[in-house]
Formats: sequence, C-alpha cells, structure tokens
Amino acid sequence: MVSRSRTRRIASVLAPLATAGLLAGCVAGTSGSGAANTAKPGAVTTDPAQMGQVTLHVLDYFSGGTDDVWMKSVVKAFEKKHPNITVERTSMPWGDAMAALPLKLKSATPPDIVPANYGWQSLGTLVRGGMVLNLDNYAQAYGWKKTFPQWVVNEHEFTTDGKHMGTGSMFGAPVARASLIEVYYNRALLKKTGVEVPRSYDEFQAALGKAEAAGITPVTLGNADKVGITAPLFSLMNAFGPQSKISDFVYSHDNVKIGETGFPQAVSTLKQWSDKGYLGKDYAGTDTADAAQAFVKGQGLFHFNYSGSLPLKPGQSKDFGSFVLPRTDGGKPVATASSATNFSIASKTKHPDAAAAFLDFAAGQEAAELAVHNGTMPLLHPDVKAPEGDPLFSDDVAVAQQISAGGTAVPYLDWATPTLLDTINTNMQNMLAGKSTPKSVVSAADENAAAFMKTLAR
Repeated sequence: MVSRSRTRRIASVLAPLATAGLLAGCVAGTSGSGAANTAKPGAVTTDPAQMGQVTLHVLDYFSGGTDDVWMKSVVKAFEKKHPNITVERTSMPWGDAMAALPLKLKSATPPDIVPANYGWQSLGTLVRGGMVLNLDNYAQAYGWKKTFPQWVVNEHEFTTDGKHMGTGSMFGAPVARASLIEVYYNRALLKKTGVEVPRSYDEFQAALGKAEAAGITPVTLGNADKVGITAPLFSLMNAFGPQSKISDFVYSHDNVKIGETGFPQAVSTLKQWSDKGYLGKDYAGTDTADAAQAFVKGQGLFHFNYSGSLPLKPGQSKDFGSFVLPRTDGGKPVATASSATNFSIASKTKHPDAAAAFLDFAAGQEAAELAVHNGTMPLLHPDVKAPEGDPLFSDDVAVAQQISAGGTAVPYLDWATPTLLDTINTNMQNMLAGKSTPKSVVSAADENAAAFMKTLAR
C-alpha cells in the first residue's frame, strides 16, 4: 500500500507554480471569484436520476496499487447505482497530476473533478484563481458540514477572496479514506526489548533507550532525500504542542507563531535522538524508501511514517503494529491527519450536480466499506470495522477511528505556505549534520510563514 499523504508532502513540486506565476497571475482577476463560482441557490439537484445522461471526467493520482483498486471499485459502485452517469478517469502519478492541474483547469475542456492538494500548495491557489467551484450549496444540500467532523470541514475551507484557510466556504470534499502519521513497531523486537506498546511519552522515550542498550536501532529513519524527517518531526510537534495552536498556525488564525506549536521542542528532540544514536548509523545517507524496507526487514524497533506506507509482502502484517505518539501532557494523542485525497469540482464544469453527487458518494458509507475491503483505512464512518486476521490493519483502523471520533486531528504543518516543507527539510538536514542549530530551524520556518502571510495581505 502506498500512502498518498507521503507523496503529498513534496510541496516543492508546486512551489514554482505558486510563486512564479500561477498565484500572481490569477489574483488580479479573482475579485469575488469564489462567490461568482458558487452554484446558484435553488439550482442544486441531488437526484442523479434527474440529471440525464452525463459523462464525468475525473482526474486522480491513483495510478497503481491498492489506491487504484479502491478508486475503480468506487466508480463501479457509483455507476451501478446511477447508470445514467458514466465516470471516465485519467490517472497520473501524484507529482505529474499536481504540476498539470492548473493548466488543465484553465483549458477549454477541463476535467469535471480534480484532486486539488490541500493547503496553499494547490487548493488555496486554485481558489484565488477562481478555478474550482465553491461547494457551499452542495455542502448544505448533502449536509456535509453536519456529517463530516469539523476538522475535516476546516481542511477544505477558504474564504472566497482566497486570503484565509480553515474558515469560509468549502472548495473541496474528502473521500471516505483516512491518511495520517503514526508510529509503527516491530512486535518481535518490542518483546525482545522487554517493553510494552508505549502508552505515555515517557514510556516511549524509555523504550528508545532500552532498544539502544540492547543493540537494536530505536528508530529506523532515512533522510537522504530530505523528506524522511517529516513524519517524526510532525509527530513530536503533536506530542509537545497544544492542538489548537498547531491548527491555528497552519490556518493563520490569531497570529499564532510556529514557536507556540511544539515545533521548537520537536526539532530539539530529534537533534537529541540523533546525538544519542537513536536514528541509526547512516540515516543521513539513506533515503525514505530504503529506510521503510529496512524496517520491514527487522532493522529497527520503531518507524514513523504515513498510514499504508510500509512495503509489506503478503503475510508480513502480523509482525507489526501501529499507534499515535503519546502526548507529553498525558492528553489524548494528536495526529497529523486528513482524508486520503480530496476532490474539487472545476469551475468550468458543465455538470456540477453530477460531480457533486460523485463527491458525496466517494465520502459515503459504501466507499468506506470498499476502503476496508481493499485494505485501506476508512474515514467518516466509525461503524466500519476491520476484518479479523490482520493485526496491523486492525491497529490502523482503530487509530483512524480514535482520532476522528476524538477530534484530535491537526492539519499538515506544511500546508501553511507553498514552500514551508522545503524550508523545514533543508534546515533540518543542515542542523542534523551539525551545520546549524535547532534555533536556526525554527527561525527559518517562522520567516517563511511571515513572508507568505505578507503575500496574502496584498
């Protein structure tokens, strides 16, 4: 299984688009663009049988593996239920889809439904450009703002002037699949280390020390590609920082600074882990994929990654488990989480009602059941249960339902600006190599966020 969240972290793919033309080029014509692209009141139809013969064109990045199987099953089920609507998919690798998306939406014949990435890397820019539909009338018609958890709704909201995220109108909708950052553990090595699954932050820290003393790599990590550090960094931030402050920073609410989110403590902790040898001998020269392979082969007690990212072979799942890193204050665990993808509707679509019907179906109960059937984490429907006989998947499903039901999810930190992820990863790599300090990492992130906020105020 390949996590879409893991690939979505590569914000640098979109940074040039946001900073070198798309953002600046579209803002001039966006005065009121969000409101102008809202379906007119009274014009919304939610009964597909009344929509006539329709062909929907969907762009997605589910180009292989379990993701593709799930998407095919959702399309098949939707077409069976609504035989007058045909769904034609175009699937591309994530980076290619994100790079092509703005031009496709500007074309004379854009896709009806697109996978606009969360945050300012993509969706916020498309909102400012008036390229995606304001879905508020559909949200009201289908009851999305009542049935979706508030944290899910916030992840799809922007003000119609494109200046604020996490509030305002819905410009996207989730699918019934979860994706979040968690901690994987090797069951055999946990037993060998002589510890239980950590239920507190102190227990987790103690397990790291015991693993090191036993000659076991405490945390399998690879950061040669500058992205492997993200999962443990975000997890530690969630363990240290107030949940509300993390969300408010990402959404630019109440002038919250990154220093208030637990980010400084997370950076310092990773430096300490590195200095103690907890991250392995050659993590700086190992890339993310190789580190995941090494963990699966038994070369480490813990491994931070995005849900569904372990390169497991059939039968290996029983050897591993997962949990969310406990908080330092003993509160409910907080996870960086989202829907596995979000779909938006092109503002130029000729079939907004049919497109919205598909979005509603992809977020529905049947889509969640199909997710579990295909071995991926469900979202939005807590009554969907994992099948027996797969301990790791059972853990994953339980974690997703725990976070969703408890409302203890936070958005991905890098959504805050188009270039924040690259700034953080580059500065983290320098710090871990001894070329800078934790303070410099925090300062660089703070400066990046402040600079982007100035562009939004123009």
